Amino acid sequence: MQISEQRRNSDRSAMAEIAGALEGLRFWVEERDYCGYEPYDLLNSRWLAGIWQQSRIASVGLIQLGKRYGGMRVRHLLKVPASKNPKALGLFLSGYCDLARCGGNFGERVDYLIAELKRLSAPGEADFSWGYDWNFVSLRGSVMRAFAANSIATVFCADALMDAGEIFSNSQCVEMARSATRFCVTRLNRSWDRPEELCFSYTPDDGTLIYNNSLLVGALLARVGVRAGNDEYFILARRAMQYVCARQRNDGAWAYGAGNTQGWVDGFHTGYNLCALSAYRRSTGDSSFDEPIARAYEFYVKRCFSPEGVPKYFEDRLYPIDIHACAQAVLTFCEFAKSDPEALRRAAEIALWTIRNMRSEEGCFYYQRHRLWTNRTPYMRWAQAWMFRALARLLARLEGNEE
Repeated sequence: MQISEQRRNSDRSAMAEIAGALEGLRFWVEERDYCGYEPYDLLNSRWLAGIWQQSRIASVGLIQLGKRYGGMRVRHLLKVPASKNPKALGLFLSGYCDLARCGGNFGERVDYLIAELKRLSAPGEADFSWGYDWNFVSLRGSVMRAFAANSIATVFCADALMDAGEIFSNSQCVEMARSATRFCVTRLNRSWDRPEELCFSYTPDDGTLIYNNSLLVGALLARVGVRAGNDEYFILARRAMQYVCARQRNDGAWAYGAGNTQGWVDGFHTGYNLCALSAYRRSTGDSSFDEPIARAYEFYVKRCFSPEGVPKYFEDRLYPIDIHACAQAVLTFCEFAKSDPEALRRAAEIALWTIRNMRSEEGCFYYQRHRLWTNRTPYMRWAQAWMFRALARLLARLEGNEE
């Protein structure tokens, strides 16, 4: 009896610590009106305006500088403005929906974020869709203009709108999500299109074969399709799942994508894949991919964490310990809490480690911990939005509030 009482006290203490960290983070982001900085935003500098159109090499170098070492000093020096990232707004919206499941009253915040998502929808698109708030250039890939639509941002925003529509009985949110789903079906390219397999592109302007983004699009199609009674969406979703599952490694992992330079395996994209497959299964009841999911989950648990349970960035090394990998680990274990009796405990332990090791006294979260130094830049989407969503989801699960 004494041990059980100690365990209950420990659980209550952990929940209080998680709830306190979430409340501090909520205050921090609301005080800033969800505006902030991003690892890839250096080209937003008024002094560097247009350079992304003039020199690809210089642009890539500046982006990497901003991501790896720039921090706030470089952003202030180059006068990079704080801005709102649509995907971050979607993640915050999902987080508030989980807090509403716990009994919180956040209707005004939810309405505000919905209005901002309306305002920041990608220009020139007939349907609702979203992109990132910065210009992006890669040496071998495509150029993405600021706020131009991409699949990842669109999926997370649409999923958040579905959450809000269901929790707050808001039909407008559901219609916005359906519109975003039409964008995915009509505007994304079918980079791989076979009778049984399909891979959606990252943007309407490329033909990429990136596994996580195609799975996430498929999961959204399944969710919206089931609610709307749209069999076409279910068929497309299943083909997207089949394409990626057919390319799973023998050990259960997936590379980032099919390209020659996309062979790495990292923790948070593995978590993306697992959550997308699980969401598809939950929406449709289709158990066809149970075996690939089980193999991927086993790989994730055994290979994507240190012996102490700290989330690794890549499968073969711990550093940098990245806040996104920590947040996604919490979300992944919350997703699998029903099938793995240890998952919720793992999620809580990772959340507590992250709170104690990657959180500032102000309440925000750091970007990365390296072996010898810590990058304390408080990125809004990459760090705060992901941790807000993860902690809110965890709190809802610990309190027994299911989706």
